[in-house]
Amino acid sequence: MLRIEHLAVSYGRAKVLTDLSLNVEQGEIVALLGGNGVGKTTTLKAVSGLVRPRGGRITFEGRPITGLPTHTIAQMGIAHCPEGRRLFGGMTVEDNLLLGAVTRAAREKQRDGLERIFELFPILLERRKQHAGLLSGGQQQMVAIGRALMADPRLLILDEPSLGLAPKVVTEVFEVLQSVRDTGVTVLLVEQNVAQALGMADRGYVIEQGEIALQGEAQALLDDEELQKAYLGI
Repeated sequence: MLRIEHLAVSYGRAKVLTDLSLNVEQGEIVALLGGNGVGKTTTLKAVSGLVRPRGGRITFEGRPITGLPTHTIAQMGIAHCPEGRRLFGGMTVEDNLLLGAVTRAAREKQRDGLERIFELFPILLERRKQHAGLLSGGQQQMVAIGRALMADPRLLILDEPSLGLAPKVVTEVFEVLQSVRDTGVTVLLVEQNVAQALGMADRGYVIEQGEIALQGEAQALLDDEELQKAYLGI
């Protein structure tokens, strides 16, 4: 579904990604792991068009998307749930969700989309008329994921969905991501919570020094203590 080949991204003179390649198959959950500042977020931004690569190629369902405008990539079926949630705190939960219906097809099915989100996150149905800024961190993360899903994407990319959440809430969020995959949505996930991410994912990639240092089946990565110490810090 998604193929990244020899991706290179710089911010000014600072080279963040130098030669990164990975692929995501339809129906998978793939975890992208690594330490702070290694380029995980930059990889997601390159996929969704928020940064322009200086080299490499990205294809989605066989179509090149490298350097395309963000709105074009969204229309093609990729939704990006950013780090930090980025909600409009003074707007209601429902209005925040409706902002995610960015494609024509999604706008035509807004009410059906809301029903799906409220089935995934029943608490949001109770809070639908409440300002998003008044929600707990976990509930805000649910709104952020729900907003991305309102676009009815085929590929959902998420950046640090567990950031700042209590352990119990983290478990709930990851359970929802499993449910999202069960509906047919493919997931590419950046996550600092290595154990949780690999416990849910099918496969994992580890970034080091701007490229993929390690890849494999999620359970194999989770079970290898030497690899954990060398690359994952656990």
